[in-house]
Amino acid sequence: MTNPARRAYLAARLAHKKLLGVTITVSRGLNTSATLVATVGSSGSVSYESDGTQIFAKNRDYLIEATSYVINGVQVEPARFDVITEVINGVPRTFEVLDANGDGSSTSTDSGVTVFRVHTKEV
Repeated sequence: MTNPARRAYLAARLAHKKLLGVTITVSRGLNTSATLVATVGSSGSVSYESDGTQIFAKNRDYLIEATSYVINGVQVEPARFDVITEVINGVPRTFEVLDANGDGSSTSTDSGVTVFRVHTKEV
C-alpha cells in the first residue's frame, strides 16, 4: 500500500526518466547488464591544500532504480570498480563507480531504497 506522497514521488521519478533519461550499461568484470535507463546528477567534494587553496572535484552520478541494477541475471547493489558506459554525443564514455566522500559507492535517494545514486568518475 502506498500513500499519496509516495505515489507523487514515483510519478515524478517516472517523468524525470522519460524527459532526461540516458541509456547506459553496467559492467562488473566480464559480466555486463542489459541496457537500462538512468538519470544523471552530480556531486562533489572539497579538499584544501596546505596553503589554504580550495580544490573542488566534481563527480558524475547516475540515479538508477534498484530493480534495474542487474548484472549476469542477478539484482545487485552498486560496487566500487563497476563500470558504467554511456554514449554521449555519439562517443562511448566510460565511468568507474567510486567511493565518494565516505558514502560508499552509492546512496539511496529515498527511504525505501528503490533508487541508487551511484557515484562515478570518468576513466
